Amino acid sequence: MKNKKILITGGAGFLGTNLAENLLKREAKVIIVDNLSRRGSELNIKKLINEFGKKIKFYKVDLSDISHVIHKEKPSLIYHFAAQVAVTSSVDSPADDFRVNAEGTFLVAHTASLYDIPVIYSSTNKVYGDNVNNVPIKEYKTRYDFSGDLKGFGVDENFSIDSRKHTPYGCSKLAGELYVREFGGVVNRCSCMYGPNQYGIVDQGWVSYFINRKLTDGKITIFGDGKQIRDLLYIDDVVSLLIIQGRNLLSGKKELRGEVFSIGGGHENTISLIELCDILDLEMEFSDWRPSDQKVYYADISKAEKILGWKPKISSKEGIKKLLDWSKLEKDK
Repeated sequence: MKNKKILITGGAGFLGTNLAENLLKREAKVIIVDNLSRRGSELNIKKLINEFGKKIKFYKVDLSDISHVIHKEKPSLIYHFAAQVAVTSSVDSPADDFRVNAEGTFLVAHTASLYDIPVIYSSTNKVYGDNVNNVPIKEYKTRYDFSGDLKGFGVDENFSIDSRKHTPYGCSKLAGELYVREFGGVVNRCSCMYGPNQYGIVDQGWVSYFINRKLTDGKITIFGDGKQIRDLLYIDDVVSLLIIQGRNLLSGKKELRGEVFSIGGGHENTISLIELCDILDLEMEFSDWRPSDQKVYYADISKAEKILGWKPKISSKEGIKKLLDWSKLEKDK
């Protein structure tokens, strides 16, 4: 990727910052687009500029202006991460959620297609809607798990998206990914990414948020009974996947165009909310379930392994410790 011009929307966010650091070390020409509305984004862009200086070109704009940036810069590749990411916010303000996630992604995908620029898009498991909750599950002492054909394997790319109860967030992200694939981009349906440069809040970035609570008053509110499980994917493994996909697209391998991948830590990296609280020694309080929360979700990542030769290398135990250590250092600054 040396000397390639690469644009990252949401480039001052958690995923964008970590990818930008990696690309800049590979001597790529990185263009960051971000409106700096997310918590921690201003800190992240300052870190990047302090470390890499003029090697970065930064546009502080909303997605409504993304077409202008793409027309001007004509990058070789676009990573599209800018989004409204909170389910609760989408319920409170569905029109804003649609404007950012659906309309904004359409603008990215369509404008990029005018120059045949491939787009790699970060989507979500929420595109499956309530279908995930129709899979048979079994309850254990500290967690739920699938009990049918998906047990130990997880949700793959062919799992039905034809459902109700997506939440507005799931609807807008699904609309976005359909446009990205239609215009020849690549979609990653991501589950529970975590790591440094993440400033989690109650609605998003839950592992980071739990660690923040650990470092403050040691208490946390759990929505539901805490037995819901997710597969954790450490940021270094996410970036590794994105680099592999980017290299393939830049080398002209068109077979990736229009593809979708189920991406996560897989069954071996699953953890429940209760189990993470036990690891962090957090005192739990309980509240009502949130809309369309999935009791069990983990990704079947076999397609990415088969086609891209990718699989996670960092275990959830190791990754949690890494993020805890990083968060302690940030708190002490």
